[in-house]
Amino acid sequence: MICTTVINNIVEERNQLCIYLARIAKERDIKNKEKWELEDKTQVKLDIFTIPYHIKKMFGEFLKTPLYTEIKTLDGHTEGVSWIRIHKNKLYSRSADNTIRIWNIETYEHIHTLGGHNGGSMFCLAIHENKLYTGSWNNTISVWNTETYELVATLEGHTEMVTCIAIHENKLYSGSMDKTIRIWDTETYKTIVILRGHPIWVNCITLHKNKLFSGSWDETIRIWNTETYELVATLRGHTGAVMCLCVQAHENKLYSGSWDTINIWNTETHEHIGTLKGHSGSVSCLTHYENKFVSGGRDKTIRIWNTETYEQIATLHTEDVLCLALHKNKLYSGNRNSTISVWKV
Repeated sequence: MICTTVINNIVEERNQLCIYLARIAKERDIKNKEKWELEDKTQVKLDIFTIPYHIKKMFGEFLKTPLYTEIKTLDGHTEGVSWIRIHKNKLYSRSADNTIRIWNIETYEHIHTLGGHNGGSMFCLAIHENKLYTGSWNNTISVWNTETYELVATLEGHTEMVTCIAIHENKLYSGSMDKTIRIWDTETYKTIVILRGHPIWVNCITLHKNKLFSGSWDETIRIWNTETYELVATLRGHTGAVMCLCVQAHENKLYSGSWDTINIWNTETHEHIGTLKGHSGSVSCLTHYENKFVSGGRDKTIRIWNTETYEQIATLHTEDVLCLALHKNKLYSGNRNSTISVWKV
């Protein structure tokens, strides 16, 4: 479903199309009358539906799919879809059904399914070059070849579930319920360093320049230097667990989602810039494109915001939204009802 504002826009566009059709028909009648008075028997015909090119040329703008419309649903998972990543021409989706399904991003065709994780359910994923990394409930990280889908390596070290992973400059960062962040060498798969500081488990991580941002159930965001591995700052302001993080690099902004709010921080000064309110439930995922920012929540909505004015542009109504990904002019949302929705943005 789509929001009332979008529906009203669609109705208005269709109304305008009818008006233009009426104008064209009126012009045809005037020309035919003039020809008839001049005893010209060649009447002007308007059979545009026999020539598709005419339809596209005259009415193309009115026949386009409106923005923020759900254009496709990908079915296949049997449990909620909680992670989506896009790499090259493939979409990778992780589900609570303990599988990762791989799809063709253009045709939506299902390509392959990865199942099992050495006895543990897969929880999070990241992709770099030709490797897929999956974190698991059994405390390990599995490394897969994205071309052959073969298991390459298994990384052991965490003592509890791996909750989030990210890759930056040949380093793999993994957060865990064991309250630590491990940094691994992506060539040797060896642990480089272990970051400790959060008193409760690490829920999400993201990177920007030489900084690692980690969000936790302790309601804080910790900032680490990726070269010295020192703790740089601790951001406080949320009144609930920090569920997701997203960096808008060109504007030096960090967005953090919690129970029902989104906080905005300056990545350089670490100052709090603003708060976005609108969701009525936990904010579970964040992403951005151009001057728009997108948030998904457990209130069964996807909200689109202007990154300059912080005004809400649109609200898309769907199922509980667990994850988001953007590719070109399409937004992909993983839902609790086991589907992936594709939206035109």
